[in-house]
Parts: sequence; C-alpha cells; structure tokens
Amino acid sequence: MSNLGNLTDKILEEAKIKAQRQIGEAEAFSKDTVSRKVREAEEKKAKMLEKAAFDANLLKERMISNAEVNSRNEVLSSKQKIIDKVFEEAKKRLGELPENDYIEYVKTTLSSLKLKGTETLLVKKEYRDDIKALGLPYEISEESVESGFQVKDDKISLNYNFNDMVDFYRDELVKDVADALFKE
Repeated sequence: MSNLGNLTDKILEEAKIKAQRQIGEAEAFSKDTVSRKVREAEEKKAKMLEKAAFDANLLKERMISNAEVNSRNEVLSSKQKIIDKVFEEAKKRLGELPENDYIEYVKTTLSSLKLKGTETLLVKKEYRDDIKALGLPYEISEESVESGFQVKDDKISLNYNFNDMVDFYRDELVKDVADALFKE
C-alpha cells in the first residue's frame, strides 16, 4: 500500500502544482485584465475630460461672443437714439428760427432760384406779414407751413420745409453727425 500512498501523494502533489500554476495563470490573467481595463478607463477618462474641456471652452467662447454682440448692439442702439434726438433737435431749432434768420433764409433761397414771378409762396403764419412787406414779386398764400417755406406754381412745387429737408438729407448727414458725436 505504500505504493498506493506514494502514488496518491504524487497525484496530490502534481494536482497542487497544477492548481498553483492555474491559480498563478488566473491571477496573472486577472491582473493583466484589470490593468488593461484600468488603462482603458484612464484613456476614456482622459478623452472625456478633454472633450469636456473643449466643450466648456467652446461654450465659454460662445457666451463671450454673444455678450460682445449684445454689448455692441446696445451701444449702437444708444448711439442711434442719440443721433435721432440730434436730428429731432435740428428740426425743432429750424422750426423756431428767429424772424430775422427766417426772412434772410427765404430771401437768399429765392434769389438763388430761377423763378418766373408767377409763383405763390407758402410761409410760416407768424412771418407772413413780414414777408409780404419785403415786396417780393410773388403772391403770398394764406396757407402756411410749419417750418421753412414752399414755392408753388401751376405744375411745380418746391418744398423748402425744414423737417422735410432734414429727413431728405439725413442719410448724407448721419455719418458726419455720428463722427462729430462719437469721436473715438
């Protein structure tokens, strides 16, 4: 029986060695798999962090850009309101032109026009008598204008209304007004 005992011991010893080797291989495989999965997870984490940083930077840039656009739009809107007020103030002041300046404007403008003498003038109501007293070769209408004056004939009408003239020349003048107001 000693042979049987020896044989059993030998089989057990070989089984232990084989089991140890399989356990070692399993542990190595497990270690390798865990280490590979940890590496993959770290790579995935790095990629996710990189993408998150990129997305955050992109979002930040968009927010800054939107803020700059909104800020610029607010500034432009404010400047436009100021320019509008300037043109409204110009209309108001021209509408309130002192009598001497108004009469001089009418005389100077009429002298520069080539008129037949058959025209009718529409002037501001408060200055109608003073214009009549000038002895101009034109009929002075009982109709009036709010500002400036108007020359009418059968087929023509020349409009020198200050409000209309300011509106007409606004596009040409707006750049000069803006440059004067907002020197940067």
